Amino acid sequence: MQITTLIPAYKTKYLAELLTGLLTQTRPSERVIVSDDSPDGSFGALLRDGPLARFASRLPLEIHPGPRAGAYENFKHLVKLWGGQTELVHIHLDDDVIYPDFYAQHRMAHATGDSISCSVSARWTANEKGQPIEGMPIPDGIFHAQARMMSVGPMALISSTVPYCQNWLGEFSNCVFRAEHAGLLSDTQFGGVSYAGLWDLGFFIAASLRQPLAYIQDRLGYFRAGGEGHSAQVNGKHMKAAHLGYAALGVGLERLGRMNEAQARLCYDGIASALAARYGGQEDMQPFAALLARMARGDADARDAFVDAWQAFLTLHGF
Repeated sequence: MQITTLIPAYKTKYLAELLTGLLTQTRPSERVIVSDDSPDGSFGALLRDGPLARFASRLPLEIHPGPRAGAYENFKHLVKLWGGQTELVHIHLDDDVIYPDFYAQHRMAHATGDSISCSVSARWTANEKGQPIEGMPIPDGIFHAQARMMSVGPMALISSTVPYCQNWLGEFSNCVFRAEHAGLLSDTQFGGVSYAGLWDLGFFIAASLRQPLAYIQDRLGYFRAGGEGHSAQVNGKHMKAAHLGYAALGVGLERLGRMNEAQARLCYDGIASALAARYGGQEDMQPFAALLARMARGDADARDAFVDAWQAFLTLHGF
């Protein structure tokens, strides 16, 4: 099965490691598309004419200007450039690294048949230098399973993530999905409630509602914490949206009947506590903390007020 790698490019700092990960694949991808969202086009320029250009020339590389409308818009732009021309697709963030067997193992997962929507592999979290420092908080039942590859359906996925406000799967960089599910990247809502800010987990759940996902136990890459990524900007709009996104997932999935009230209230209570601890003195987060505390007690009016406030937050910050 053929794979296209989509790179939403912005930071040039880790370009050498990005290229090394792609060039050392035991079964490389057939197509690599870069959408250059760097302000001055420096990412594409380095690939064409910089000191790493001779390495980049060994890849089946296409370089296009990006939309410069935010990271997620660049994802959607890349999907349009790809156009569904391979069976499988991988969105590879520019500061993450994949290990040599990444594509080989993900191909194996999809070769088992048409019964999975996407494959997700375990990963390390690394520091700024790329040294692995911790793993993901994988549920015990999966972490201690004997199988190297497991099928995970929506019930198991939802119940192990949203109620506990915990994404143990990771993000798009360690996921390969089938072409027929690419449209889910544009339909980022459940029950009319947007899950912007948690696009990765929302996508995994949405895909699992169509077909189970395949979880690969081997750690086939790393996510770089700190540096210039959104995860390092604790007070930035993206990290705040990631917190609130769990509550949005809870409301949307409860509306769809995919989460029960107890699970949803557990989620709201967890996020209320997190907001109080991390953003207690910040004016924009205080109303959300109060609403979520009421939602955790079963207040339906507070839930409706949260949805309105959440939508206003997304509009204000251009999500």
